[in-house]
Amino acid sequence: MKTLIKIVLFIVVLPIAFVGVILHTMAGGMCANEVHAEIISPDKRYKAVIFQRDCGATTDFSTQISILKAKAKLPNKSGNIFIERGHPEHFPHPIRWLSNTELFIEKELSGSEFKAEHSWGRRDKLTVSYVSAGS
Repeated sequence: MKTLIKIVLFIVVLPIAFVGVILHTMAGGMCANEVHAEIISPDKRYKAVIFQRDCGATTDFSTQISILKAKAKLPNKSGNIFIERGHPEHFPHPIRWLSNTELFIEKELSGSEFKAEHSWGRRDKLTVSYVSAGS
């Protein structure tokens, strides 16, 4: 019986664990985020975080924005609201909270963005707005 358990561990469990480690590494374990700015909502419940996500020498700079609970740490993930090519130091678009539930990014969307969400959250829905075309 002990031999059977060892065989199962060796044939099934170890390969699954190994594949899990590889997938974790490929999905973000090699990436890191560098925060450039945090803008707190008026009611201090949320924050918009502007950051650079670095996934190694083969990736280009990108400006990313996530909305998080105010006390939450930025996870090692891509932005949940906005992603655009270019370094955050060269992101000329002011970001501000218009209210407790609306974030404004002063940028006209061009279609070149990798992500540009207009809402965030499930229970307490927050909206994200951008400059309208022709404004």
